[in-house]
Amino acid sequence: MPLDRPRLAGAFELACLVRATAVTPASATRTIRSPWFGPDPGVVEFDVEAAARRTAQLLRSLDVPAYTEASVAGLRRRYELYRIIVPEAHRTAYSGLVAAAWQQGRTSILSPVALGATAPANTWRLRMAGAAWRGTLLTAGRHMRKHILGVRVTDQDLATVLVRAAQLLDAQASLVRRGGSFLISVPNGPAAGRLLRGAQLCDTPVLEPAPGAGQS
Repeated sequence: MPLDRPRLAGAFELACLVRATAVTPASATRTIRSPWFGPDPGVVEFDVEAAARRTAQLLRSLDVPAYTEASVAGLRRRYELYRIIVPEAHRTAYSGLVAAAWQQGRTSILSPVALGATAPANTWRLRMAGAAWRGTLLTAGRHMRKHILGVRVTDQDLATVLVRAAQLLDAQASLVRRGGSFLISVPNGPAAGRLLRGAQLCDTPVLEPAPGAGQS
């Protein structure tokens, strides 16, 4: 059953957060944990606290039970690792939710149908585009160079969505494959500014955790 739009916005951002979490040549600290496949469905790890916090917020807004574990990893270079865990009894529903949201959001962004600028459907398409970039920027971080703003991911499907999402947000993106990962970038300056402003379109009503309420 298709998700209604308010739930779709948060669930699609969640799907992008998880898809952007992967081992890359630039950072061997990220570990992929997919909600719909892999050895640990319902477990996702981040080495970026902001991404873990956003994931926990989105799960709460979607009424998906989850709890967070934090630990320190690494030998020569120590770093914090944040693990979001959905209890076993809720993983089937969680996986179905995120998989459905990914399919709906991806279809909306990649649709070739032209929409009027003021059409409600276009507003939601832009919201999905912003959600894709926000989730990916939080997880993968910004790949900054003098002339570009970009992100590096290993998921080819996500890379395709990001290129089209940037176009919808009025920022022409380029895609380069390097060493098993994909660098999606836009020119620094006005284009990057439009993309970053567009990423704020994906905000969904979520509750900030109460002080000390890291476990839920």
